[in-house]
Amino acid sequence: MDQMAQHRPTVSIGLPVYNGENYLAKTIRSILGQTYTDFELIICDNASTDGTQQICEEFARSDPRVRYARNERNLGAGPNYDLAFHRATGTYFKWAAHDDMLAPQYLEKTVAVLDANPDVVMCSTGVTEIGPNDEVVRSYTNYLPGCDAPRPAQRLAAVTHYRHQCEDFFGLYRREALAGSDLHGMYSGSDRVLVAEIALRGRIVLIDEPLFLHREHNQRYTRAVLLSNRKTAIGWQDTSGKTKAVAAKLFHITVYQNLWRVVQKNISDPGEKRACEIELMRWWIKDGHIVDTIRDTLQNFAPNVYLVIQRIKRAMFGEGTARPGDLTPTG
Repeated sequence: MDQMAQHRPTVSIGLPVYNGENYLAKTIRSILGQTYTDFELIICDNASTDGTQQICEEFARSDPRVRYARNERNLGAGPNYDLAFHRATGTYFKWAAHDDMLAPQYLEKTVAVLDANPDVVMCSTGVTEIGPNDEVVRSYTNYLPGCDAPRPAQRLAAVTHYRHQCEDFFGLYRREALAGSDLHGMYSGSDRVLVAEIALRGRIVLIDEPLFLHREHNQRYTRAVLLSNRKTAIGWQDTSGKTKAVAAKLFHITVYQNLWRVVQKNISDPGEKRACEIELMRWWIKDGHIVDTIRDTLQNFAPNVYLVIQRIKRAMFGEGTARPGDLTPTG
């Protein structure tokens, strides 16, 4: 038995990938270059057809912390993300996308928070948004006041009522808090539902420093797949064909149904459950998702009517601005 097999690392990083040769090597180097070194990197290759396998095998040969596994077929992103978690052995866990990177102190600072606070189930950091050539576009911290509050309903409100791009899905989790959760899911918006479920299970702490390098480029799932073709997005998430098309077409209703379900699943106290349900009712009115659902319905089932309304809206009000509670699917 080799040394890595005998040692259970404190942190497991799951890197699901499909045809990621464009940025994969940079991502892996940023992980292996962490100042905190007690981790394993689990790469789950979804039967890539480009140079992904060669890149991963080279890193696995040179660093014993890297574990590479290749699926016999493309399972879809959802099952592959979940597979990375199930293969993990560490006390803490995080997912890594093949095109994002981590600043050198990311693990050191997030591990310190979880070590010092047993009731904290996830720690995330500020974001440095980078472009296709590593150029820095902007830096920011998601504003989620109440995500570290003592009550589940307060934490649920924090992660559902405030607008964010859901980068916190890629935070560092306490592995036992993820166990039994929905994990990634096989529908668009499942990342938001998971962050909400984790908030129901314990406190979330956000570090202001922009240590997570999130890459924005035209080949991202959100840009290349979801926003251009919702039907294609279903197959990207799950290749088994079990996910219904309506889940992608009615994005906001699907997210809401699953938010309601995880509240029923995780909260047993009647008073706290009612408080969480009230927050989800506010989700429709306070955050304007009734309008979003009407838009989803028209866009997918009456596209000509939707286009006419959009032209009228632009003529009267211009392009418009996003509301605080808007959901922007990520990937």
